[in-house]
Amino acid sequence: MKILVFSPGYPDSKKSEYPFVKELVDEWARQGHTCTVVATYSIIKNKGFCPYKTIEKYNGGGSVTIFRPNVLTFSNFRLFGICLSNLFQDLGVKRVIRSILEEQDVVYCHFWKSGHYGFFYSRKHNTPLFIATGESNVKHLLRDIDTSFAKYVKGVIAVSSKNKDESIALGLTNADKCVVFPNSVNPRLFKKLDKNKCRERLGFSHDAFIVAFVGSFKENKGPHRVSEAIGLITGTPVYSIFIGSGKIQPSAPNILFSGSVMHEDVPYFLNAADVFVLPTLAEGCCNAIIEAMTCGLPIISSNLPFNWDILNQDNSIMIDPNNIQQIADAIKLLRDDPSKRKALSVGALETAKNLTIEHRAKGILDFISNKIMNDGCCRLSCAT
Repeated sequence: MKILVFSPGYPDSKKSEYPFVKELVDEWARQGHTCTVVATYSIIKNKGFCPYKTIEKYNGGGSVTIFRPNVLTFSNFRLFGICLSNLFQDLGVKRVIRSILEEQDVVYCHFWKSGHYGFFYSRKHNTPLFIATGESNVKHLLRDIDTSFAKYVKGVIAVSSKNKDESIALGLTNADKCVVFPNSVNPRLFKKLDKNKCRERLGFSHDAFIVAFVGSFKENKGPHRVSEAIGLITGTPVYSIFIGSGKIQPSAPNILFSGSVMHEDVPYFLNAADVFVLPTLAEGCCNAIIEAMTCGLPIISSNLPFNWDILNQDNSIMIDPNNIQQIADAIKLLRDDPSKRKALSVGALETAKNLTIEHRAKGILDFISNKIMNDGCCRLSCAT
């Protein structure tokens, strides 16, 4: 199958931006499919240019061609009501679209915001259009996207039941078009490793109780809430790892590491920890939580709908993400109760068995193939 993918970002050699998109596309290529990815690259945000076109070959016989139009972005700055960032991205993506001469079998757009790019191609070539919805808040994005294309979409792949229900409630799709596939991990990269060897690699003590946080340093993710919670805990010291970047810098006592790392190094930090904590306020389906579970970490995270497809009492302690005391109590419980830690670790690994990238990649393409065959044609005019 020839798959054309539109994404708001894509990793390069310097930055792990939207690594979960690359993992999915790479797996499709390993399964023998030919993929073309279009993802804009912000010259201002990344402080430089990147190659416009790269090609990667895979042993399974597939390949990935990546187009990264270099564009100017200005956050949400508007001129006469027009978002300049969106304007320049539109121009860059449409330039790429016009250069794609080989006919594609399906168009796959990561997030609703990329859907209008896919529609621009699909409408011209009568190619089936699919949306992967993983936004933490779809409604928040509606101001800056033209959703008139939604009725042409043949299928919607949601990362959580919450995400699917939100898209339906906004009138973007209906239940018959939707399927839920939670996010997944690459088990070649994320897996349980020897804790002491990871601690030696990173220079951490074998005896420390370590909490790990992975996410952007902003209000939504809550690094400051984790910091404050750790500060409330008395007795045996609680050490911490904060992986991410942003304006809200972690301030917990006994921080062992704080900052960004390449995606391939994250498993070593996770495996060096005892517990994963993420009091996030909004998600589609959190990749960081699934990565932590795959490394065998007990999870402390939000008791909110976006977590309900992947978290339960067997693998996590779910808390009110705004309740600092609840976060502190959960950390203290797992620090002081090794048997509870072990039980949740076993539960996390059991859940993670079904959240592999191979399973997700094949399941999505099976869904796409079935939708196209059941519709009886590939023309956009048949999508309702």
